[in-house]
Amino acid sequence: MALFYIAFIGYTVFVIGVGLWTSRKAARSDEEYFLAGRSLGPWVASLSASASSESGWVTLGLVGFAFADGVTAYWILPGGLIGFLFNWFVLARPLREGSDKLGAVTIPDYLALRFKESWPVIRLMSVVVILVAMMLYCAAQFAAAGKAFEASFDGMSYQWGVLIGAVIVLTYVTLGGFRAACWTDLLQGLLMVGVLVVFPLWLLISGDGIEMIRSGLAKGGDNLLEFWPRATGAALIGFLLGSGALGINFGYVGQPHVLVRFMALRRGRDAYVGGLIAFIWAALVLAGAVTVGLIARALAENGAPWAQEMLAGVPVQGSGAGEYALVAAAKALVPPLVGGLILAAVLSAICSTADSQLVVASSAAANDVYARLIDRSRRLGHLLVNRGTILVLGAIAVLLVIDKDVTIYTYVLTYGWAVLGASFGPQIILAVFWRRATFWGCVAGMATGFLVALLWQLVFDGAIGSFKIYNLPLAFILALVVNVIVSLLTRPPALEADPGVSSKHA
Repeated sequence: MALFYIAFIGYTVFVIGVGLWTSRKAARSDEEYFLAGRSLGPWVASLSASASSESGWVTLGLVGFAFADGVTAYWILPGGLIGFLFNWFVLARPLREGSDKLGAVTIPDYLALRFKESWPVIRLMSVVVILVAMMLYCAAQFAAAGKAFEASFDGMSYQWGVLIGAVIVLTYVTLGGFRAACWTDLLQGLLMVGVLVVFPLWLLISGDGIEMIRSGLAKGGDNLLEFWPRATGAALIGFLLGSGALGINFGYVGQPHVLVRFMALRRGRDAYVGGLIAFIWAALVLAGAVTVGLIARALAENGAPWAQEMLAGVPVQGSGAGEYALVAAAKALVPPLVGGLILAAVLSAICSTADSQLVVASSAAANDVYARLIDRSRRLGHLLVNRGTILVLGAIAVLLVIDKDVTIYTYVLTYGWAVLGASFGPQIILAVFWRRATFWGCVAGMATGFLVALLWQLVFDGAIGSFKIYNLPLAFILALVVNVIVSLLTRPPALEADPGVSSKHA
């Protein structure tokens, strides 16, 4: 096992070194610390945005979802890829150009400046949404780290895994800010795609290929081999718009830790090259994660001893038993050096999201509240406040999950992803493409998205009777409708050209 540890530790030290190296420019300005001076090329922007959006829910949660539910998990591909296409080929360029003209360095900045608010209502609401959602989201990433370390290292507890994962992320993000997050995410994105393409191919070649998967899944029940759902009518709509299919697309346009990559692009036209790179990356990673989960389930049904504990946990609803499948398979089936790299890929998925979320959350607190509203002269050292905020937020995220295990797939998509997607998504779309959108429309839409996404799950448990409705598309659609109605009922913005709106769609 020595080689396993060497591979993992070597990768971790390398990532921290990259973060330290990129920190050399971090203290120059807020635009440098939060947007890397708007200097990202298409490769760095696309891979860092992709890696930060596809977090530990891919290497743990999605693998576990495929392990539990079978072939139907492939619905996640159109469920994610449509969102990638819209973000990069429709939204990225106008958002980049509009934010540059406004001088906005954060998403709250962009919305507040776009609607020329006199009182910081949108800014403060945005900060509340970001802090609440990012705490849940980032906490889930640290919980994923805890699970990965617990499954990989004999004798290591879940709590120690959470702490180690948090220390790794906080070390390079605190020093390097957004630039460090982007460059480390580039490396982590490359490792993720390498592992999630090569590992399932290796498992297929070393076993009996597709027939092994088919026969193994058949032992677990015919439902594991069904791609098309049996549901019809309203139940079919509920499935298609659920978190396991097309419903997650509604979230991509509302993730601040992804949108800031568009704002940081070197040129607006780089979005099209970045979009092609991101689309290919996402297709490979999502397909690979599902395939790993299916292979692990097939091997478990065929009696693989390392998978029996996960198989026993599958009947328990929401147990997340299969979330250990990638790490367990790597530990049992490949040479230790390769296994260490696979664990590093799992940690990469976790870190690439957690670091971005911490930067966005700290920018919300330090830039949008402290610098813009409290100490505009920045006498107390703005960058010190930024970095201190990251440490505090990271510590709170650790405390949220240190004594409680969570199901990563559900926790991320139901709360973090859904709350951000519904709160910001409709507002960003209308702010960028609809000149008639108003300040009060944005306020009403953001409040609607935030409250419906949370209350629908917490109060109604996401269902009407036996008919389940994913909270994200429901909250997104309601927020969009409310924003449009209130915008039409309130005073329109000034007729002069607005630098924050895409002129093509104004």
